This record gives sequence, C-alpha cells and structure tokens, in this order.
Amino acid sequence: MMNSHEKLAAQAEEVRTYVVSVRGGAPFLSAADGRLLVMWLEDGITVARILAAVDQVAEKRRKKRTRGRLSLSACRRVVEGKKQSKSINFPPVTPLHSPLDAYAADLETMAIAPNLLVIRQNLVRRIRDLSQIDDIETLASEAIRAIVAFHEATWQASNDQYEALRNQAHLELTALKSILSPAAFEAAVDEVSRDLLRQRNPLVSAKEIWDRLATV
Repeated sequence: MMNSHEKLAAQAEEVRTYVVSVRGGAPFLSAADGRLLVMWLEDGITVARILAAVDQVAEKRRKKRTRGRLSLSACRRVVEGKKQSKSINFPPVTPLHSPLDAYAADLETMAIAPNLLVIRQNLVRRIRDLSQIDDIETLASEAIRAIVAFHEATWQASNDQYEALRNQAHLELTALKSILSPAAFEAAVDEVSRDLLRQRNPLVSAKEIWDRLATV
C-alpha cells in the first residue's frame, strides 16, 4: 500500500500525463503548475475533478484559440470554483454492475474511423474491466488512464494526417503568428493539431468520466 507521499506523487503523475496528452509539447509541468497541483491534491481535490477542469478549459480555448500553452494555472478558476463535492459517493459496485457500464456501451456505438476500431475496442474492454472497483478515486483514475492510452494510440495511428492537421492548425492560428515567438507558435500548432484530432471523439474525455460518476 502506498504511503501519503507516494500516493500524491502518483496522482501528480496522472495529471501531468493527461495534460501533456491534451496539449502535446514539453513532457513536464512548470514550477508554478507543480506547486498549484500539489496544493490541490493536498486539499483533497480529486484527479478526476482536476482533469475534468482541464477538458473544460481546453474546450473554451478551442473556441477562441487563446495565446499560450494550456496550463493548470489557466484551469484554476474552474477547479476551485466547482461546486461539486470533493468526493463522490455511490452504491457499492458489484460484478454485475458498474457506474461506467453505460459509458462503455456508448463508446461501442460512437462513430469512429475504421483504422481506430481496434483502439476503440481496447478502450471499451479496459472500461468494462473496471467493474470490480468500488473505490471512486481508483475507478476514475483507471478510466482516465484508459482514455489517455486511447488518445495516444489514436495520435500514433493518425500519422498520415499530421500534415493536414498542422495545416488546419496554422489556419486557425493565423492571427497569432505575428505576436508569438516561432517556438511559441509551433507549440500552439502542436496543441491545436492534437485538439483537432481529439474533437473527433468528444465522448473520450476526463470530463465525461467525471460527469457520469458525479451523477451516480
């Protein structure tokens, strides 16, 4: 069993992995984001709640293509302003029922590109395999790990579309090109390219997991 320090480190790694998956680029958090994340986790804010906020902020940024890379600092108002309880209580899970059974069924029927069918199948299987878990935080974390794996596999399987995605990202970011440094602009292009791909499968998100578990 992990001690409190090990648990916090594992939770922080989950958040880092998800944020990097969403935005691409540097595989680490800034010092400011790291301090903020530790504060949230020590305050009892769950990983699922934080990552749901990341998805919510990413969606807002999508609408106005905000300057700068997605950060946890940009998510602070959403994370700390949520009115939901820091913990979610639901009836014990049994082998015959899981709060995510309906989610798995929805994933099975969502429209998806033919080359991603096996990747979708792996995601559904991983979600269904969580039916024995009766701890809400563990359930959410494991589901989110499956989501990260899906998006990374989707990105790798879409290498023939990278050029088209980058071209579209360039078009959407045209207004920022003259005011961003070349490095910052390329980082923005990477983030938007990944976002364009993620938009094709909106059901696969941490926010979706949070919303479904929060209403059980």
